[in-house]
Amino acid sequence: MKRALILATVLIFLALSAQARALDGGELKRVDALLSLLSSRTDVTFVRNEKEYPVDKAVSHLRSKLKRAGSRIKTAEEFVDHLASKSSMSGKPYQVILPGGEKVDAGVFFHELLREVDGKRK
Repeated sequence: MKRALILATVLIFLALSAQARALDGGELKRVDALLSLLSSRTDVTFVRNEKEYPVDKAVSHLRSKLKRAGSRIKTAEEFVDHLASKSSMSGKPYQVILPGGEKVDAGVFFHELLREVDGKRK
């Protein structure tokens, strides 16, 4: 009986460990490339909770969110959808102000940048 309990505990632990994986190397490279591309876009402004931030502050903020997310984020798409698109505190969507002054949803903007990153990697 004790052996069966230990075996069951080990199997449950292994199953949970597999689910708790964070970004693998390829996905982390995609996120890093996305943030590097964002860093080069000094012509846009990041809007978080109705306050405007320069791109370097946005990149720093998003890297911090990624670090805190740990194993909850497994793909670059999840990074965009769950971390880079809205405030985890207020729930308000992030926005990006383009060079002409147009405000766009940050999720849409980051998905476009991710497509650009993926196009460069082929």
